[in-house]
Amino acid sequence: MRGNGIRAIIPVSRRIRDPIRLSKDARQRLKWMDFYHQHEHNARLTCRHFGIHHRTFYRYYDRFKQRGLKGLENLSKRPVHMRQPSTPLSRVDLVRRLRTNNPEYSKYKLAVILERDHQVKLSASTVGRIIKRYNLFFAPPVKAKGHPDRVNRRRKPKDLVVKNPGDLVEVDVKHLPMLGAKRYAFVVIDLILRRAFIHVASTISSHQAALAWQKVCELWGIVPQAALNDNGAENLGAFAKLLVEMEVDQYFARPYTPKDKPYVERFIGTLERECIQWGGLVIDLADQQAVIDQWLHKYHTYRPHAALGYLTPDAYAAKLQADKVALMS
Repeated sequence: MRGNGIRAIIPVSRRIRDPIRLSKDARQRLKWMDFYHQHEHNARLTCRHFGIHHRTFYRYYDRFKQRGLKGLENLSKRPVHMRQPSTPLSRVDLVRRLRTNNPEYSKYKLAVILERDHQVKLSASTVGRIIKRYNLFFAPPVKAKGHPDRVNRRRKPKDLVVKNPGDLVEVDVKHLPMLGAKRYAFVVIDLILRRAFIHVASTISSHQAALAWQKVCELWGIVPQAALNDNGAENLGAFAKLLVEMEVDQYFARPYTPKDKPYVERFIGTLERECIQWGGLVIDLADQQAVIDQWLHKYHTYRPHAALGYLTPDAYAAKLQADKVALMS
């Protein structure tokens, strides 16, 4: 036996036949037969060992002697005499034609259309049986909204090396908890400089994500080469279209895998601990943006960053620029 199949050698042809695939139940019954033959054909001992009734054992033992391995499989429970369809062929053809012309309609809608437009009264169950009998199921030309094949979600290449500012930025959205109001912070962070940008909006949509991207490009004076984001709907639509127009590579993190974009996740945690938890929430949208901008100014110019050698992001950017000038001179 190899795997779940058994190979039998035909003495005459000496060729190996294809393996016989057994179901889980049949494999268990085959163990009964093996145990029975290994213990001097003691049926009672076999039944006690496996906890089965002796009639059950003999039933499958007789089938095994007559049909071999196939006799160990479960028999079909389909009735011998099946109910034959009694719907006239003309009505069947009508249902098939309506279903073909309207593949998006359910059996309930088709039953209504039959009675309303064709004066043919058929139950929804009868229509459903006709659809199933003739396999009148059609795949829609456009994938469902959540279908993974609807959008080409490229993953970040494993060999992608980030060396310079703007090579790759991470993008995410933080929900700002406000009683009676919805506030969303669209966050963009550069992996090298650790500089960040936050756009506060009252809705989470791809249009707001595109607006945040335009603002960050104007503020930083560069267009990042690539963006890494999660699989939220706000990262599709207008935002994805804008990235294509700007020739920016868009990469998607794996679902439910925040470690794929650790920089922005870490920054959002910093925003929560150092701004939101210290009274950084206000009701008015413009005031909320002003509070966030004030905190960002402190983050970039005053707060030491351990990953940057305890320099601020602005000081680290200046250091990189000075080192670049020194190399060129």
